[in-house]
Amino acid sequence: MNTGREIETKRLKLLPGVNKRDSKPFLKMLREDGNFQEFCGVEFSEKNLSKFATYFERTGHEECIYSIFPKDSMEEFIGYVGFHRELNGDYEIEFYIAKNYRKNGYCGEACKAVIKTIFGEGVSVDHNQITVDRLYATTLAENTPAVELLKKIGFHRDNPEDGPILVMQGFVDEDKQIYIYPVTKLVVEKDLFFTDLALIQ
Repeated sequence: MNTGREIETKRLKLLPGVNKRDSKPFLKMLREDGNFQEFCGVEFSEKNLSKFATYFERTGHEECIYSIFPKDSMEEFIGYVGFHRELNGDYEIEFYIAKNYRKNGYCGEACKAVIKTIFGEGVSVDHNQITVDRLYATTLAENTPAVELLKKIGFHRDNPEDGPILVMQGFVDEDKQIYIYPVTKLVVEKDLFFTDLALIQ
């Protein structure tokens, strides 16, 4: 759970996620935006939706979620950005922006701010300071906007020395049906991120 300070960007405030404040608008987004399966990997149902009711205060796996608000409208939750640690020890970034706020650069702005923080001073997760040198992201291979966004903020395809691999991800829905999707895995490293950041400023 995010126990750190808020982060401010040119247009946004990123506040540590809190279920009491953020869960209701987030669940509304997931219900109404029309891309629940793209985000969650399973078809929409109220049962599947309910699994996200405590998304902002999860513990374990060093999960850290920031809720995103426009500076000029602090009552208006527009999405989130954060990360979590996988069982293999790698850290994965995750994000979601409400449909009505997409294509405004908010997601890239928020992601860069969180990446800069975790690569720099670090963030507080469950009252422990976390810093990392590498983050990765996975997205459905067909989700072109997410892939393009990740590339724009410094991510590149994760190609092992023995060549590129096709990554598949499986999801099980409430009827125990298994869905397998091809996903794209991208990574960003601390040194390259700050080098690219310096070049564009």
